[in-house]
Amino acid sequence: MTTIIDVAKKAQVSKSTVSRVISGNGYVSQESRKKVLDAMEALSYSPNLIARNLQSGETKTIGFLAHGFIDPLGIFLQSFISIAKKYNYYVTLYFTDGDKKKEIDALNQMKYKQLDGMFILTRANKWEVIEPYSIYGPIATWHRIDSERIYSSYVDHYSGYFRSLEYLYQRGYRSIGHVLGNFENLNTKARLKAIDDFHKEKNMPVKNEWIFHDKARLDNGRTIAQLWHKMSTKTDAMAFYTDSVAAGFISELQSLGYSVPEDVAVIGFDNSEISRLMHITTVDYSIKLQAENSFIYIHNQLNKEIIPEQAMSVQLIERNTVPPLKQIKEQ
Repeated sequence: MTTIIDVAKKAQVSKSTVSRVISGNGYVSQESRKKVLDAMEALSYSPNLIARNLQSGETKTIGFLAHGFIDPLGIFLQSFISIAKKYNYYVTLYFTDGDKKKEIDALNQMKYKQLDGMFILTRANKWEVIEPYSIYGPIATWHRIDSERIYSSYVDHYSGYFRSLEYLYQRGYRSIGHVLGNFENLNTKARLKAIDDFHKEKNMPVKNEWIFHDKARLDNGRTIAQLWHKMSTKTDAMAFYTDSVAAGFISELQSLGYSVPEDVAVIGFDNSEISRLMHITTVDYSIKLQAENSFIYIHNQLNKEIIPEQAMSVQLIERNTVPPLKQIKEQ
C-alpha cells in the first residue's frame, strides 16, 4: 500500500510538505505542490481519510437526516447549509426513506469519525434509540423533545395554533376543521391542547369528525378534501399543520368545483414556498432561525464556543385563503 512517505520520496520533498498539500493547510510553493500532485497520481495514492480524521479529531462535516423531501426541507436545508458554510463546515444529506437501519448507518458515521455532528429533520427510530449516539457527537433536531442529550430548536406550536384559531374566529368562523400530524409528536399534542382550550374559552363544541389525522403527507390533502366534500355538515374553515397538505386540499377542492375561501377558508402552517406560490394564509414559525440555531448549537458543542442563538417568533401571514376582516364586515 502506498504511503505518504512513498509520495515524499517520489516527489523529492519532505513528508511535511506532502501533508500540507493533502490537508490544504500551510504554505507550499507551486513547484513543490505540482511535484506532490504528480507523484500522488503516478503512485495512485489516495489519502486515508479515516486515519486523518482520527488524528485531527474532526471532519468539518455535519450530517443532515431526513426521510425524503417534505415541504419545509428546502428552506431548512438551504438555511442550514448557508450558516455551515459561514463557519467553514460541510453538510452531508442522508435520505433514509423512513428505514430505521439506514438511519442507524448514518448515525454511525459519527462513531466512525466521518461526521462531527448530526441534525435530524425527520426520524425513523425512537428517540431512546437515537440518544446514545450523542456520545459520538452533538445531535440537534427541530422536533419538540425533552432530552438532555439532544438539542431541540422547536417553536411553541400551542401559541401559533391558538393564534390561527383566534384569527379565524374573529372573521366569523365557528365550525373549524383541524388537520394534524403524528399524534405521538409533542407539537401535535400542543395543537390538540390549543384546540381544547380554544373551544372551552369560546364555549364552542368541537366534533370528532372535524379532526383529521394526516399520516403520510403525500396526497393526504386530496384525501381530506374528498372527506370534507362528503360531510353532511361541512366546516366553514380548515386549519392545517403544514402548508403542503393545505395545498393538496385546495387543489382537490377546486377540481370538485369549490372555491377557497368562498366555500371554506384555509390556513396553513410553515410559510413554505408552496404557501407563497398558492397564496395560502399561513403561520410562520421561524424555520430559517430554527435551522441556524440548530447549527449554532452543534458548532458551539464542537468548538467550545458560545455563539448566541437568535430569538425566534411566531407570525401570522395573511394571504388569499382567508378573507380580510374588512371584506367580511362588508358582506
